[in-house]
Amino acid sequence: MRRSRYSGAGTKVISEDRETKQNASFRRGPAITLAAIAVVLVLGFALASRGGDGTSSTPGAPRAAAASASGAGGESLAGSGANGQPAGLRLVGGVPAGYTDTREGAVAAAVNAELARSSAAYLTDPKVRERILKAIMTADSAPAQIKADDAASEKFGSVLGLTADTADQLIARASPLGSKLTSFSPQVATVSVWMCGVVGLATPNAPLPVSASWTTYTLSMVWQDGDWKVASISGSAGPTPLQTTGQKPTPVDAFASTNKEFDAPPYVG
Repeated sequence: MRRSRYSGAGTKVISEDRETKQNASFRRGPAITLAAIAVVLVLGFALASRGGDGTSSTPGAPRAAAASASGAGGESLAGSGANGQPAGLRLVGGVPAGYTDTREGAVAAAVNAELARSSAAYLTDPKVRERILKAIMTADSAPAQIKADDAASEKFGSVLGLTADTADQLIARASPLGSKLTSFSPQVATVSVWMCGVVGLATPNAPLPVSASWTTYTLSMVWQDGDWKVASISGSAGPTPLQTTGQKPTPVDAFASTNKEFDAPPYVG
């Protein structure tokens, strides 16, 4: 499968609209330990994907980035095709569409779906979440997924200490480490995507430092209306590596500057 490249000018494929900020309350409590917060970060969207109770968010369905050249932020996709987009793909709701009815197309659609669900704007802006989910999900599954991810984002905001004043300091990055196609037919496919994420507020007094998490998402894909769409998503923690010996956490000001200087990972095509 050919992977897309960064364009020379640099392209952010994940929208982080800093003009739109969502209020979120935060209560400090002795019951919230660092370990508990870490579990929330790792499993938050995985649990949301299952409706929060271990069940698929899409009853009856088989069983980890928002802006575009024509969408919010005026950003374009990185890639090898015209205008920096992955060859053969177009933009719908700010995310790629137009995959081929092949194994490679199903995998690319699943990986891009999780990249799209991993931005700061996705966490803080319900309009961004709705737009992305309507673009990547089947029509039947989108409403339940929107509801689940809205609830998970609100919980995330509380744990992270997000407010209208701190939303623009949120770092939320993710990158796929690998993918596995476990089943395929021209109509239905199942793809697992191993993702690494970095989430936290780049502020000295943040209740949770900028932290890494590893999650494996399993997406049920359906060929619908001439494209691959997500019918359901589930997730589980890990595989999680041991922190490299001798490495120390980077200061928050370095995280903040890096977040501004580095483009988000490109979509695959």
